[in-house]
Formats: sequence, C-alpha cells, structure tokens
Amino acid sequence: MADEIAQRFADIIEGASESLFTALKCCYVIADEDFYNVNVKDIFRVGLSNITDPDCFTYLGFPLEGEKLGEVGTPKFREVLDIIRYSFAIRIPFARKDAPDCYIKDNQIKQMYDILEGYGFANPDGIVVESFKSISWLAKTKKPEPPFDTEWLRSWIYTYGHDIAAINNRNMFLLGCADALFPLYYSALRERLVKEFNKYGSI
Repeated sequence: MADEIAQRFADIIEGASESLFTALKCCYVIADEDFYNVNVKDIFRVGLSNITDPDCFTYLGFPLEGEKLGEVGTPKFREVLDIIRYSFAIRIPFARKDAPDCYIKDNQIKQMYDILEGYGFANPDGIVVESFKSISWLAKTKKPEPPFDTEWLRSWIYTYGHDIAAINNRNMFLLGCADALFPLYYSALRERLVKEFNKYGSI
C-alpha cells in the first residue's frame, strides 16, 4: 500500500501533469482560425491559478475533443502527457532539497516517483536527457538544476508528429505558448511541492 505522504505528493504532480497537457490542447484549439479572438492569457491565468486541476479549463468553453484538436487529440499525442509526468517526477529531489528541515526520507521520495511511474511514464529514445538517478545526484551534490524547457517537446513533435510538425502559424503558436507554459508550470509546481515538504518539518 502506498505511503499516504507519498501518495499526496504524487497526486499533486499528477494533477499538474494533466493540467499542463490540457493547457497545451487549449492553446492549439485557440490557434485555429475560428478562435483567434480568444485571449491566450485566459489559458495561462486559469491554468496557473490552480495547476493541479486540469478540469478548470472546461469553464473556458473550449472544445477539447473532436476535429478542432486534429493530431493533438490523437492517442499518439497522449504520449506527451506521459513524458510531462516523467519530466516532473524526476525533479522531486530538487523540490525536497529546498525544504532542508523536512523529515521525508529518500525512500519516500522514491515511492512518489514509483507511484507516478505506475500512472504512466514515457521517454522515447531518451528524449528527456535527465533521469531520476541523475537528478537525485545533482540535488545531493548541490549542482544547479537543469532548466525545465521545451527542448524535448520540440524533439518529440519533429520526430513523431505529422501535421503538428509542419511550419505554419498554428503550430508555431503552440510551440510559443509551450515555451512560456513549461517553465511557469514547473516553477508553480516546485513552489507547491516545497510548501508541502515544509509541512513535514523536523521532529
């Protein structure tokens, strides 16, 4: 049975993963010619106000299923969600590092990672160069954390994508939004995780 604390952290990361993935779909939808009058700031505002609630985007009224999504709505594109989940999960050690008085141990950190792996990880062809092991080592040796950016997303799109790999306004809009969303989401998630870690202070 999963440790209650580990499950709590895994649920936070899972919510953020689903939310970022949904935000990407929203950005793709509003880049359609019928939606150019929608302000992309609304997606950022709604998503970042509660990064663990992917359902919050439903209130914006965007169609997140069907033809408007094109390739972004296919089962293959859901692999991006599994990579987002992986890329968030491997960075748990850095959030733990920023809560030095927290009594949560390495075995519980690994359990959080294992729970999320059970939800589904993907890292095709090592597209995310970091791993849980390498990030754990960096955190322990006080090395700087690698930037959380869209390098792997761009690689995935140009390697595995078809329509979304074409050079056009809609695809460039998606990538531009992702360039901003990724670091903002990760910053908000890390802040949330550090806050949670600090709840488990020294005993």
